Amino acid sequence: MSAKKPLSVLLRWLISIALIAWVLYKVDPGKLWQTLKQVDWFYFSLSIALTPVLIWLSSWKWQVILRAQGITASGWRLFWLYMVGYFFNTVLPTNVGGDVVRAWALGKSTGENAKAYASVFIERFTGLTALILLAVAAFLAALGKLWDPWLALAMGVAVAGYLALLVVVLNERYLAWLERKAPAGILHKIILKLKKFQEAILSIRSERGALLFAMANSFLFYLAAVVNVWVSALAFRSPLSFIDALIITPIVMVIMMLPISIGGIGLAEWAYFFTFDRMGLTGAVGLSVALLMRVKALATGILGGIYYSTLGIRIDQEVKMGREPEREIGAGDVAGEVRYYSGFEDVMRRRKSPLHKYADIVIGPLRLWRLFKYEFITLFCMPLPGMIGYGLRQIFLPAVLRKQGKGAVWSRNVTLRHPHKIAVGKRCVIEEYCSLSAQGDEQSGITLGEEVLLGRGTVLGTRNGTIEIGDYSNIGANCRLGTTTRIRFGRHVLLAANCYIGGAQHKFDRLDVPIMRQGYESKGGVVIEDDCWLGDRGGGGGDQRYPALFDRSGHPRQGGGKPILLRHPQSYLISTIFLVCRTSPACRMP
Repeated sequence: MSAKKPLSVLLRWLISIALIAWVLYKVDPGKLWQTLKQVDWFYFSLSIALTPVLIWLSSWKWQVILRAQGITASGWRLFWLYMVGYFFNTVLPTNVGGDVVRAWALGKSTGENAKAYASVFIERFTGLTALILLAVAAFLAALGKLWDPWLALAMGVAVAGYLALLVVVLNERYLAWLERKAPAGILHKIILKLKKFQEAILSIRSERGALLFAMANSFLFYLAAVVNVWVSALAFRSPLSFIDALIITPIVMVIMMLPISIGGIGLAEWAYFFTFDRMGLTGAVGLSVALLMRVKALATGILGGIYYSTLGIRIDQEVKMGREPEREIGAGDVAGEVRYYSGFEDVMRRRKSPLHKYADIVIGPLRLWRLFKYEFITLFCMPLPGMIGYGLRQIFLPAVLRKQGKGAVWSRNVTLRHPHKIAVGKRCVIEEYCSLSAQGDEQSGITLGEEVLLGRGTVLGTRNGTIEIGDYSNIGANCRLGTTTRIRFGRHVLLAANCYIGGAQHKFDRLDVPIMRQGYESKGGVVIEDDCWLGDRGGGGGDQRYPALFDRSGHPRQGGGKPILLRHPQSYLISTIFLVCRTSPACRMP
């Protein structure tokens, strides 16, 4: 088997080279060059624009078939998976390699491998059925012009292959007979997998609406393909009529499907040259159209390859293309098997491309335009000092923020995470080296009211929570506000420097699991109402050490610690701030 496969690939390469050589021998180089020079750029551009339309029609049909199988997938994602299929059809020595890859990727992301492969087969099979019908009708309608023994042989092979596919894949009796006759071993296992695949295909027979849509979509696709060939011929100022294009297109597409060349190379050029020449048009126009189609296919394949290698296909074992839900620590978990509840560690553990992981951290789900804006602002606006930096930030930051009021001042080197969930009110001031991170789901976010001041080095961070700072509030330098639920400041609130407020705390019940792996718990977040002052009463300088406020069991220590100071606390609810010492009662907080 290992010797036959390279021989088969070599034979395909020889056929591709022979067909290309034959076409180049037959075509007049002067006529070909003249045809390529007199391109009509309007029709050329229209031909280019038709390519994504064809891909969209195919991905739409695929989406409907998947929905009939109980699988929900984004149309946009299926569109890009189709592009990936183009890439692998280009680089692999087979015309179906791309179909296998996109079915595999879909199966990984949905957990329904058999249904994923079946959906791709049904999508291709309905298209093949429509194509065979159109090609046979076109061949018979133009038999006088197109008759040729080689063309007749090619059409006969295509029809015979289609009928064999019907018998092998859709006939339950045939596979059942093979299962009975096959000896135990690898062959028997392969047949069992084929039966499972067959069951997935035949299960859609009851979904008549989906099948009718698939067939109607297939005919619409080939109508668009006819328009594509017609417009491409007009781009080279050919007098090809729409009726002639209606005859040529399905015949050429059937020939291109024959598995006798590498990726259809040479076969497509021969088919276009032959059919255009027989229809009374010049072979140079046919070869020019073939070259244009080849360039469009290569460009589509390159885009699919970039998506596959750079942006990545998410293979997260995620149902319906969604995120894997978080889970907390269970009683049976041990330290080496525990997932992180949240944080960068969880993001980095997901099986995604590096770019997807980076996007999850800085902007959320990957959106190319959103990422481009973020990178531009981060690179060219945030680090710049002086008036130039201030002016650029005033101009470009509103493009990435959820909202920015007039007169807001951004100092340099401010870090933003998920800025589309951050709203900044009028005349706010965010000083140098602040960090605003609104990571989490789309309901999370950070909202600053009017004339809020964030002191130098202050950090505001959410994990599926919200932070709201009321009007005219002042957050001192090096403060940190973090929550997985909610933190809300009223108006005129003053938070002194170096304070920390958290809307949740680490669990620490178990001794066999590190605290950072035990997750968080919250009793409802933090609410600080109007006209409050919070700060540390300590002062006087020197090397002061405060005893821990609470012991390991969470009980208050005698005489422990200096509390935060509240001025004018009309009403407030604030979570406790404390350290949990895990090893030594002598633990001290600096």
